[in-house]
Amino acid sequence: MDIDLPYHRPCIDDDEINEVVETLKSGWLTTGSRTFQFEEDFKKYIGSRHAIGLNSCTAGLHLAAATQEFAPGDEVITTTMTFPATASAMIHARLRPVLVDVEPGTLNMDVSKVEEKISPRT
Repeated sequence: MDIDLPYHRPCIDDDEINEVVETLKSGWLTTGSRTFQFEEDFKKYIGSRHAIGLNSCTAGLHLAAATQEFAPGDEVITTTMTFPATASAMIHARLRPVLVDVEPGTLNMDVSKVEEKISPRT
């Protein structure tokens, strides 16, 4: 079976590269004034009273699962086109990942397939 899976590169411009270099030079990689400014800007952008910057999406997924009132074995719908950390965070929180395939053209979750995956535990 031949599978043609396109690779999508991130869109990063020189401004973003320069900001990363300046952050690395500052010596503050996960805390400090840039993180504080990011949290302030982000909470204003989303209209929230609070925001916390984390070091990875994995940490964010673990935190999100830990702050919800899930019961062991509850199901969470996610896409098949993701990193292992997505399902790993759910499993770590004693949840059951339910995978939904992606649309070939966009590689986003095929929302037309979500309803059939919903159960009383979702």
